[in-house]
Amino acid sequence: MSALAVLGGRQAVPDGVDESRWPMVEPSDVEAVTDTLLSGQLSWLNDTRVPALERRWADYVGADHCIAVNSGTAALHAAVAAAGVGPGDEVLVPSLSFLASASCVLHHQGIPVFVDIDPRTFTIDPAKLGEKLTDRTKAIIAVHLHGLPADMDPIVRFAREHDLVVIEDAAQAHAATYRGRRTGSLGDLAAFSVMAGKNLATAGEGGLLTTSSAHLRNRADAVKMFGERIGADGSRDYNAHTMGWNYRLSSIVAAFTCTQIDRLDGYTAEVQEGARALTKALADVPGVAPPHVPDDRTHVYHHFRVLLDGAVAGLPNGVFRQAVHDALLAEGVPVTEYQNRPLPGQTLFQQKTGYGQGCPWTCGKTTRDHTYRVEDYPETLEVIRSSLVVGKRLCMASLRDPDSVERYRDAFTKVLSNIDELREYASTIDYVEPWQRESRLW
Repeated sequence: MSALAVLGGRQAVPDGVDESRWPMVEPSDVEAVTDTLLSGQLSWLNDTRVPALERRWADYVGADHCIAVNSGTAALHAAVAAAGVGPGDEVLVPSLSFLASASCVLHHQGIPVFVDIDPRTFTIDPAKLGEKLTDRTKAIIAVHLHGLPADMDPIVRFAREHDLVVIEDAAQAHAATYRGRRTGSLGDLAAFSVMAGKNLATAGEGGLLTTSSAHLRNRADAVKMFGERIGADGSRDYNAHTMGWNYRLSSIVAAFTCTQIDRLDGYTAEVQEGARALTKALADVPGVAPPHVPDDRTHVYHHFRVLLDGAVAGLPNGVFRQAVHDALLAEGVPVTEYQNRPLPGQTLFQQKTGYGQGCPWTCGKTTRDHTYRVEDYPETLEVIRSSLVVGKRLCMASLRDPDSVERYRDAFTKVLSNIDELREYASTIDYVEPWQRESRLW
């Protein structure tokens, strides 16, 4: 009988493992939400919870200002607008990230210009920034992917040399540090997501923008509030000075987020302990490499991405990754792809539909050829081809659970100790590169 479950063997992990709930709701969260409801302070006109959250998060990250908005995407858009990005301006963005890291540029009629990644950290490669610099470049978005800070010192140094604004996309990196400083204080502006699946969770959706520039703070605040300038006391003159939206955050969401901050450091420490245990366990397993963490920064493991090496089975990396993926799922361990194509490979950028008729690419504010070719990002392609994310989408929750970590270890050890069977299964795969698959439409 085969050992691997994918070939008919017994499943290694019982059903029901990795069913961790997230966010954790404690009595203090319930009390904060209930008190807010009973306070009657439910409008932005008399709300005290949102300003309290803004002060709390600014102090936590080490920034002078924070603006709470209704999503991480809104925070990114407000940051792009505050940076002065306008029609035809270019923003350097890593080629591996979630869509919002690039679509926020389109929201303000700018043009994303993609930069390949460092294959070990999965973050934007500072050495490649110069290759994409033009006289239209306005800003850099440095994404702290999966909870590991990008290499910020050379990024900021490059930006200062070329008069660029640095925006941190810290949506997955609450509490992470780079050379002793927390994310959110490393660039000119930063954007965090606090939706229910993030390390700093909330009851629904929210976002936090941080900066130490009063000028940038005020520009971002206008984007949040219909383009108006809002006084410190909440006064307004109903006069839009710029394009603006309604990105306000609910007081109930703010109250819940504040109490989650109380426990963020404790949750983070538990996740890091689980990640260390899993990293140690995988160190002696052939063909798999756990996340790389440089000595000058900390990782908060919103996702735990492993790299797979098909050489141990004499297989191409993509085929090997697919075989390991299928085998681990059959053993009862959740593993997923995180992004199955480079950002510039998404249909939006391939067809450049934008706002219609090809805008902003064809609105007369740029004469450059902005053709996006996936083959121009070889490091990103290889990471997608060769890696898997361990755990369900709420990876932080599962890494807090020692039993889940032990099960992950057992399943990886079992699958990668049965190379002959894995090779046998791989021979049945009709492999297609992830970015070449047809879209899954309904």
